[in-house]
Amino acid sequence: MTRLICAHLAWMAEQNYSPTSVTDRARALACAHRRLPRGLDDTDSDQITHYLANPDWSPWTAHTYRAHLAGFYPWAVAEGYLTADPMVAVPRLPNGARRPKPITALELGQALARSGEPYLTAILLAVGAGLRASEMAACKREDVTEEFVHVRRGKGGKERFVETCAALWEHVRDLPPGLLLHRPYGRPVTGVWLSSHQREHWVRVGLPQIHWHRLRHTFCTTMLQAGHDALVLRDLMGHASVATTQIYAQPAAEQRRSAVAAVDNLIRKVQALTATTTEPVSTRLGRATEAA
Repeated sequence: MTRLICAHLAWMAEQNYSPTSVTDRARALACAHRRLPRGLDDTDSDQITHYLANPDWSPWTAHTYRAHLAGFYPWAVAEGYLTADPMVAVPRLPNGARRPKPITALELGQALARSGEPYLTAILLAVGAGLRASEMAACKREDVTEEFVHVRRGKGGKERFVETCAALWEHVRDLPPGLLLHRPYGRPVTGVWLSSHQREHWVRVGLPQIHWHRLRHTFCTTMLQAGHDALVLRDLMGHASVATTQIYAQPAAEQRRSAVAAVDNLIRKVQALTATTTEPVSTRLGRATEAA
């Protein structure tokens, strides 16, 4: 069965799935193979349904693991490895989608003030350009200009350009060519490294409630609350549905620039508050939040 999983992952790579998608699929299939009574290649819909009903999983986790299995089994049948697709009788699961959870201005100020590298640059890439962990890890200094952040391979292998937030540009413009993020001992980071080590960092700086995707939520929510069009946001966020949306409309460059400026304003505000006095960051930002 491990050979079958390897064959499937090789097929995904040939089809130009992103490295993150291949890694996630590998993890999901390995987990299912371990936990299903007879493994992936000798199971049925009842066993898979029971497996996906794991009480320790959130609805989103179960939904995601089902999606990976639903991608694997039709391929295995089409390639002749298996004779039947057990997912046909496995009920669809709610995705458990939750409301966005952007961080507050207080939390952003604390994160910027307390974080060293590579986390400081990663924070600015996430909240200033909406990059995912895998996109941050792959981002090079050459990919960031005063005008655009070039995401060469986003989710699903899609390329996009995000107008550069001024605060991000000021932070990276004098950095040397090459990857922007490196581990403490110099090795480049990966998306998996950023995701798996972030918890340790956020706990260390006293912000255990933060994770990378909440910073991406902040990028989007800040622009939305500033009144910018949802089409512009989909374009900047690199969501899969933008391809369909762009058949009907294309955001103007002025709209995109104005949208990113709203994020820059937020970063500027918290940077100013953290740099003006020696008073504790939490006190100053808390007072500013109350005044607002």
